[in-house]
Parts: sequence; structure tokens; C-alpha cells
Amino acid sequence: MTTTPPPRQRTGLSRGRVLSAAVELADAEGVESLTMRALAERLGVEAMSLYYHVANKAALLDGVADAVIGEILTAVRSPAEDEDWRSALRERILA
Repeated sequence: MTTTPPPRQRTGLSRGRVLSAAVELADAEGVESLTMRALAERLGVEAMSLYYHVANKAALLDGVADAVIGEILTAVRSPAEDEDWRSALRERILA
């Protein structure tokens, strides 16, 4: 008697999950390796599933840029009111 393995739990896609995986892929293999097909493979879905969350590759790259900028802004603190703008800018650049 053969037994069927239990169905695999799939995590639903979201725009955040797609963009997070895209950033990870670009970090690991370079931005030139970031294709819809490679991203879909990394997420374990069909490439067409991604188009519900990003309109096209240009929108994907825009989302990746926004995500990276968000990470930078989260990594640095807000400048104090009396802090020199040059110092605050330098801190953000170095982050």
C-alpha cells in the first residue's frame, strides 16, 4: 500500500514577500540575475504568479529600490534638531 505524503504548506505571496525575496536574490547573485523566472523559482511559484504583486520587471526593480531605501532609513536614526545636516547625511551614506 502506498501512502500519499501530506500536502505541503504553502506560504501565500504578498508584495512584501516578493520584494524581500527579490532583494535577497539581488544581494546573493547580483541585480543582473534578478529575473521574474529566477525570483519565482526562489519563491517556489510560477513566474506568472508574481504579476499579481508587481506589474512588470520595471515595477519589481522600483519596489526593490524602495525596499533598500527603507532598510537604509530604518538603519539610521533621525537627526536631532540641533544636528548639522552634513553630519546626518554622512551617517545615512555610511549606513
